[in-house]
Amino acid sequence: MPTPPEDLAELIRTNQPCVVLTGAGVSTESGIPDFRSPTGIWADFDPRDLATLGAFRRDPEKVWRFYAPRFSILASAEPNRAHRALVDLEELGLLRAVITQNIDLLHGRAGSREVVEVHGSIRTSSCPGCASAYPLAEVVALIETGRGAPRCPDCGSVLKPDVVFFDELLSANAIDQAFAFAREARLLLVVGSSLEVHPVAELPEETLDAGGRVAVVNEGPTRVDGRATLRIEGRAGPVLAEAVAQLTPARLVDYDPGWPAAFESERAHVAEALGDLALEIQHMGSTAVPGLAAKPVLDLLAGLRTLGLPPERIAAVERLGYEYKGEYGLPGRLFFRKGGGRRTHHLHAVKHGSKLWHRHLAFRDYLRAHPDEAERYAAEKRRAAARDLTAPEYWEVKKPHVDALLHRAWAWYGTRERPPGI
Repeated sequence: MPTPPEDLAELIRTNQPCVVLTGAGVSTESGIPDFRSPTGIWADFDPRDLATLGAFRRDPEKVWRFYAPRFSILASAEPNRAHRALVDLEELGLLRAVITQNIDLLHGRAGSREVVEVHGSIRTSSCPGCASAYPLAEVVALIETGRGAPRCPDCGSVLKPDVVFFDELLSANAIDQAFAFAREARLLLVVGSSLEVHPVAELPEETLDAGGRVAVVNEGPTRVDGRATLRIEGRAGPVLAEAVAQLTPARLVDYDPGWPAAFESERAHVAEALGDLALEIQHMGSTAVPGLAAKPVLDLLAGLRTLGLPPERIAAVERLGYEYKGEYGLPGRLFFRKGGGRRTHHLHAVKHGSKLWHRHLAFRDYLRAHPDEAERYAAEKRRAAARDLTAPEYWEVKKPHVDALLHRAWAWYGTRERPPGI
């Protein structure tokens, strides 16, 4: 049965052009708080006092006391998995544009090319007195020297950030472009937005009225849930990364002599994260077989004392950039993956000495010992990859060959070193 990200991937693939509308929930994994959740910014502050043009005109110093520390956070934040997944979608030709309510510049910094910033951005701040504009780096420096409120070096007026306050008109060009994209979209994907701020909240209606579809990925309800073709409750990063992985064509490369060294480097980091719970960490999969063409993803096999990891060990592995997926369809295994839509590493944690441990080693060792089998397997992989399949489709096509190969490998392995009872 397809998972929600798989359903989302299929919806994106079959409903083009796709346009994405993002809100604060896209940037929370970058350490930027959202606004409207129970722990969001507006839970502790009244936006009428701090985020309106009237408030700025009455007391710009007070408004900057609120904005100044947040500018520093925004300026130092880095794009996360959600931003990078949208870049991947664009590069795959499956994303027409990103419409964002966010002011943090992270979509552009991640590499998205077509971005409509309907609420402005922190890219510049302008002087109400002389109309001079200053880039973000200069504004941050002025904040530090001006004790919170950056002043125009030319006339001394307090600068206004070029973001749209609540009682301020949106840029006509930006909002017109956003509505045009929404009407053009066969699929409008709402990510990390509660859809409570108008007129942006009306964009899904534009898509629906034009005959398109709407999908939602958000933590919490939105006003369009009842009319959405698909609604996924969850964080943007994991959901989008998995959807992109489903849509990304399998990429096969020639054997890289640097893979063993890359494995050793990663093994050291993983060993430190798992501590004494891991008795052994082996290089498995195609990248562990010299000369074998493979997808450029390193597979690590960790043999655990017992099958199970406490939360602190899982967290330690996640700090290395891995995403924990649990058994992920294979009982007896704990699975981690790294790289989002551009997968770089897999970590398979199993009980040391178990049947699953030995089956992984049998497959690798058999191919190492039988170059003719490895070459036939490489040919099968090249035939599958030549069909421009997505990674899941690629796996399904080569699975019969892999199953037969594993059967031969297991029989061979049993004549060598398989422990009794395995």
